[in-house]
Amino acid sequence: MNGVMDFLYLKWVDEKTKEKYVIGALCKDKINNIYYFKLNEDYTNKAKKCGFSTSILPFDDVNKIYESRILFPLFSLRVPDQDSDEFDEFETLRKTKGISVKDNFILEPEK
Repeated sequence: MNGVMDFLYLKWVDEKTKEKYVIGALCKDKINNIYYFKLNEDYTNKAKKCGFSTSILPFDDVNKIYESRILFPLFSLRVPDQDSDEFDEFETLRKTKGISVKDNFILEPEK
């Protein structure tokens, strides 16, 4: 973590080999409370060779940096509901890795 931006790497896990492929990065600007997501073309292409398809993602443009004031739905669906004002969705994703039984994605702080 650096002082202003938090990063989590979105990884696709190959069901057969259990190998993890980085496909993009989710970032949070902690000062302005803005989320960013960017696919990585090189890593995405490596994952495609093992069966990954970008068609299952709401992000399909590898040349675009997506920006939002709220956590993108792909990620917010991975966070349990919390009523506390102190609740930090990004930190929860870091702790839980955003694991879902619905797909083969995880979020991790390192590449």
